[in-house]
Amino acid sequence: MRLLNTRTLKLEEPRGHPKYAILSHVWSDEEVTFRDISEPHAANLAEYSKIEHGCAQALEDGYDYIWVDTCCIDKSSSAELSEAINSMHRWYEEAVVCYAYLRDVPSEEDPAAQYSKFRQSVWFQRGWTLQEAIAPWRIDFFARDWVKIGTKESLSSVISAVTGVDERVLLKITPLSEVSVARKMSWASQRQTTRVEDRAYSLMGIFGVHMPLIYGEGRNAFIRLQHEIMRTSNDQSIFAWGIWSTTTTMSSLLASSPRCFQKSALVDRISSIDFARQFPAAFNDTDCKPHFSTDNRGIRISLPVKITPSGYTAALACSNNGRLVGIDLRVSCEDGICYKIRTGDLSDFSWPDGEFVVRDLVLSTTPNFDVGVFPSPAFVPVGLPPVSKRICVQTVRVNEAGFVLRKYRHSLGQELYARAGGLAWDTTLFEAKCVLAYQNWTSGEGFVVTIAQWERMQDFFSSGFLGPYCCLSHPNWAFKPLRSGGRVTVTCPRHAFPNSPDVTILVDRPQSAKARRRNARLIQNHA
Repeated sequence: MRLLNTRTLKLEEPRGHPKYAILSHVWSDEEVTFRDISEPHAANLAEYSKIEHGCAQALEDGYDYIWVDTCCIDKSSSAELSEAINSMHRWYEEAVVCYAYLRDVPSEEDPAAQYSKFRQSVWFQRGWTLQEAIAPWRIDFFARDWVKIGTKESLSSVISAVTGVDERVLLKITPLSEVSVARKMSWASQRQTTRVEDRAYSLMGIFGVHMPLIYGEGRNAFIRLQHEIMRTSNDQSIFAWGIWSTTTTMSSLLASSPRCFQKSALVDRISSIDFARQFPAAFNDTDCKPHFSTDNRGIRISLPVKITPSGYTAALACSNNGRLVGIDLRVSCEDGICYKIRTGDLSDFSWPDGEFVVRDLVLSTTPNFDVGVFPSPAFVPVGLPPVSKRICVQTVRVNEAGFVLRKYRHSLGQELYARAGGLAWDTTLFEAKCVLAYQNWTSGEGFVVTIAQWERMQDFFSSGFLGPYCCLSHPNWAFKPLRSGGRVTVTCPRHAFPNSPDVTILVDRPQSAKARRRNARLIQNHA
């Protein structure tokens, strides 16, 4: 570790463990680098005065050395850069004092004022300064004219309000190890870095992990960070991202960036014992430890689940503002891997009756936006939005002919359910559209049914007419045509009666008795 001598402004590598100050700041143009600091022209650079003032302040406080990231690291050496970034959190923590220089804050104002420049400083918006605000035991804040405007202790409530970091964490009363992964991620959700990879690298110290730096890997750096966190922690709140998101696209269980945790500031982990008490039937004679592992297929994990039309609703060992967190999962037909659909409070999900059961699942760690889904046991969910319409689709001899719901797409605001003899979904939209793609288990034959839009909601409620049509192909879904003699009929009554289907799909397809028995077994095994 190189240190800058506060008297000579020269770099040294002192023996032992001398006391040193450390500088926290936001980078700008014409920073003094490792190569510049020993050259005569360094004094002509715009940011040299920042180093001079930092050294002068450290010398005044009685310290012979100061560490400044711009000039104490030889960034031309990838090995040294990697070591420095992996050690940076520790270096800030071991410093006697940290000087936080805020070049955009005047010394004349009250930093605690509601609309102060201190609260709006770019120092609170950069990714690297998050650990620089948490790691040091003591921080002295300086305005642009190097006048001291406060300390971390005196301004802790203001810093907590701006950053979202709990005041007890800032003051080192609560250790970082006791804070959930999701909550720590939320602190970084609004921060920016110049390099995409630094969104992950700047968080290594906060999570207590180490990994090699690979600039150029882009967003994969954040995926690697999450894998490293999972190696050392069984905190399931790492999966509690995207809370209250309206997106229903199939995605990885891992987040793509810290921004995904923006709504996770109140997520706390739950101990394995307390979690098991929430599901006594599910964890009966079952190991309740929330462990998980990763391999080339994804994340292997055991979770309490309830079966849904196309996958599972799973409970996570964490809570959001005191309420259990759940995730909606879809299951791929090809390999049985689960994909995440949405995250929210477990009580807000619609479930069938019955108890949760523990299932061993494999969850995707790579996005896949076009996967098939398994059919599931029939159920009718309870609890509808106050203004909604349930569309019921009846299937006749569809499964018996070996056809399953392979893929589906529908308008936002709708949720697809399984029900006895078909499907149903609820909508509150003024226009909606659902496309159902069925494919044969073995032959690859398939067909697509589109439930078309209606133009006016009042017409829809008054007549119940949907106007479906059937086609045997789709521009994005390539299926084999039905064999000779196979026929699909779609009907829609002009006026739907209570408890009657809005749409009926009927399949006529010649098949042998052996094929019928095989299809029955397949349906039973995958139901």
